[in-house]
Amino acid sequence: MKHIVETLRNSQDALFSALEGHDSDAIFQASTNLGQAAAELGAIEANDFDPGLRPLMSEVDEMMQASIYRLRFLRDHSSTRLQLLAGFRENQANTYSAAASGR
Repeated sequence: MKHIVETLRNSQDALFSALEGHDSDAIFQASTNLGQAAAELGAIEANDFDPGLRPLMSEVDEMMQASIYRLRFLRDHSSTRLQLLAGFRENQANTYSAAASGR
């Protein structure tokens, strides 16, 4: 079981590093690995969980929170850049949609 929790932690660490590096391929791979590790952990019965692993799980939880904040930052940053590139004006971005072109 400790191996599963350590795999989860390592996967979370890889995801955070990929997010920091803005590397979309690494983000995808780390997300896939994290999902697999989470599924393995989810397969463990609550009664079988080793209470000694709680500090490690707490660390994983903190890393997940940091990744969530990083994802939100990247989403907002990307949205702002897209609006600037699209010529944001009067609460509407100029895009290729019919509504934006006045049709």
